[in-house]
Amino acid sequence: MAFSSGFFNSKGLDRTYTAENFCDYLGSIICNGIQDNYGDCFKLAAASSGLKVTVGRGKAWINGHYFINDARYSIDLSSYQDESLPRYVGICIYLDTTEAVRSVTLKLFPGTPAESPQLPSIPQDADHVRLLMYAVRLNPGAESLTERDWYDYREDRNVCGYCRCILGKCKVTDMLAQLAQITAEMQEYNDTVAELTARVAELEAEIEDIGDIIAAGQCGENAYYALYSSGKVLVKGTGAMYDYDLESNRSPFYRNDAVRSVVVSEGITTVGEDAFERCLNLESVSLPTSLTSIGSGAFMPADEYPSAAGKLNSITIPDAVTTIGGGAFWGAALTSLTVPHNVATVGKYACRDCTRLTSVRYEGSVIGGFMFVNCTALTSFTMAHTVTTIGEHCFNYCSTLETITYEGSLADWAAITKQSNWDGKGGMEVGQSGLTRIQCLDGFMEWDAENHEWKVGEE
Repeated sequence: MAFSSGFFNSKGLDRTYTAENFCDYLGSIICNGIQDNYGDCFKLAAASSGLKVTVGRGKAWINGHYFINDARYSIDLSSYQDESLPRYVGICIYLDTTEAVRSVTLKLFPGTPAESPQLPSIPQDADHVRLLMYAVRLNPGAESLTERDWYDYREDRNVCGYCRCILGKCKVTDMLAQLAQITAEMQEYNDTVAELTARVAELEAEIEDIGDIIAAGQCGENAYYALYSSGKVLVKGTGAMYDYDLESNRSPFYRNDAVRSVVVSEGITTVGEDAFERCLNLESVSLPTSLTSIGSGAFMPADEYPSAAGKLNSITIPDAVTTIGGGAFWGAALTSLTVPHNVATVGKYACRDCTRLTSVRYEGSVIGGFMFVNCTALTSFTMAHTVTTIGEHCFNYCSTLETITYEGSLADWAAITKQSNWDGKGGMEVGQSGLTRIQCLDGFMEWDAENHEWKVGEE
């Protein structure tokens, strides 16, 4: 039949529809995944003892079919434990549309025991579709499980993901056009907010501390500073700050423990080299939207091999910044960092020894050499597809960073220039580099410890 239509009220059984008709319809407006506003989204928890886990309440959709778990469900994995080798067991929501089954269930898929076990192979075809939620590692001799023993794939849209495509009544093309417009408006809004935030910080510095200046001077051809008794430094003017060094031309703030905050006003384009180096008590920095460069050692709090980290725990790098100098934040107490998309030049050791840094989003085109060396708390690293070069020894001694999330395809990842020992895997003791997975949009790369190389992973 060339044409079909629906749905209509039946008169004398002249209109009939099957469950497949409704599933096809629902599948066209709701993408496969977990519905994130029901229950606790199948959250996995370990029992207090033994190899049991419980799956929380949740609802999911697969090709227009729904699956609901309305109470906590216990799973005993002890029967899958091998006596001598580890293995993975996949926990899936599994659709089977064959005539003999016709259901969606929670199903386990055991992998093959091996010294370096792989994720189990889960069949998919026209009649079978899976949402892989978890892969639980069962080690020989283990008597209990914790969250460290499984991978959570619920956020991974390549194998599971959340429902994101309920479109309503608008055309997809109209929706995309509106989204592009909203994105442009939000960027303009964010730029305005950033500029106003910088101006507010400047005004606060002037109002709070006016009349209590304890030091003042010139810090650029057209840039000037004032240090207030509260510890605030206000830099005003236009253009670049001076570049300083640690020998004959030291910054007026060098080793100044009185400096607690810095406000750089709109119009300043660079923070000079070593400008605020070894200001151990510096806690906060406000930078203007006019800034394009942060000099080497600009906010490095201590000596080259610092015995104590500084107190600078957060910083917003303006979007216009194109250059970050070497050691700019070496040893700072940053906990998170976003590197904006215009950054194209980064010196060595920019964030070395930031031992409190846990999460990074990187949108610049170049990641500097040795940039995150010894960032031992780093667990989350998201890399935009705009990255073209990863510098040498970039992730040395990042012992807790296991996965990089890359917002591009496997082909895009392969095209990135990766300099010598970028991943910290070469010439190091076992365990000092935790990186084992690069998650891309259409698959992942995994570290082959036996052959010491990265290879395309298999689900």
